Amino acid sequence: MRPVAALAALLCVLAAAPCRAAPGGSRWRGVHFNPQVQADPSFPWLLHYAGQRTAVRKALRELRTETGANLVDVFVMIPNSLRTPARGNRVGQRLEEWANLGFLDNVALFVDDCHDAGLSVELDAVDNRWIPCSIDSSEHIGKPGSPWWPTADETPWDEAAEWYAQVITAVEARARHPEAIAFWCMMGNYHWGAAEPVLWSDEGRPAILEWTERFVKRVWPAFRAAGRRPKAAPILLPILAEGGYWEKRTPAERLGGFTNLKRWLVDDLKLPPDLWVMSSYPYCDPAPDGFHYLREIVRILGKGSARRLISTDLKAGGHENELTGTILRPGGRTGADALKWHLGKVREHGMAGWWIWAYQDTPASASGLRRMDGTWKREWVDLMKAR
Repeated sequence: MRPVAALAALLCVLAAAPCRAAPGGSRWRGVHFNPQVQADPSFPWLLHYAGQRTAVRKALRELRTETGANLVDVFVMIPNSLRTPARGNRVGQRLEEWANLGFLDNVALFVDDCHDAGLSVELDAVDNRWIPCSIDSSEHIGKPGSPWWPTADETPWDEAAEWYAQVITAVEARARHPEAIAFWCMMGNYHWGAAEPVLWSDEGRPAILEWTERFVKRVWPAFRAAGRRPKAAPILLPILAEGGYWEKRTPAERLGGFTNLKRWLVDDLKLPPDLWVMSSYPYCDPAPDGFHYLREIVRILGKGSARRLISTDLKAGGHENELTGTILRPGGRTGADALKWHLGKVREHGMAGWWIWAYQDTPASASGLRRMDGTWKREWVDLMKAR
């Protein structure tokens, strides 16, 4: 599983009202936004926005004009938000005591630039402190001594709840057009950082799910209540891996994260999200095992959930390595074929929208709508515009 984030866009709303539809009554359609403004594809352009703003504003306008997209997705990562890298906020601290206020200003300015370009933005708030470092110390990205990610203590939900809430409140207050925020998504992975949280069961390491449930139930109420824009549940991931631990797992086990999160948020807390967000794979409805995974996801999340569900991180061209080692069998089908499949399923199930990973190619990945030289992949763009 690679860092994503993970996430997609849905139905917009007025003030704090639940999401209903994207601007103009159309479905959300967009991309994970990764403009290649420097030679290094991992360059944190949002952290250094002042120097990149002209190029980014141009890219946003061209994206809107060329593809008809109405949504971009970006990560708001805790390391960038910290005044001192790896020194996380502490319980009871004021924002000014721990935050890189310049970064939060950058996020708000980017929101306003999206508004000016006719786009909405999904903000995926990424905190890595989902379980204590002591639970899986060898794999935790925020282990002591990390130069970038903060270390999670034995009650990480206390600090995380305040981080999410303070960041949301600060960005919305700083933006001139907070209505351009389509929604916030509660994101983070203790091992990968910017990736889907581990919401599924692992029989060999049951403590991870136990602590994750505690985290979600302590943090979600604060996340949901912060600010005025819609909130998406933690991003979901179907496990379609082949071999190893997953070799003989049932479809129900592969979709355990969906069952768990729905139970925690809806059945136990009685605090349903405005939106559900999931990372998506092609050719899984039905999959080669004959099971209709998307159909079952809609059933698990409950009646009416499809119209609040966004299909994200669409695996089209450039994602071939991510389909290797899965139960899926793309055969000789092209990236355009995969994108057409995804968009057809969004329509078939009546989902709220979708976004593609990613906006632009990098030296290591050809998954973008746009090549590194700035030219567009016409077949993909035409599919987007047709939908």
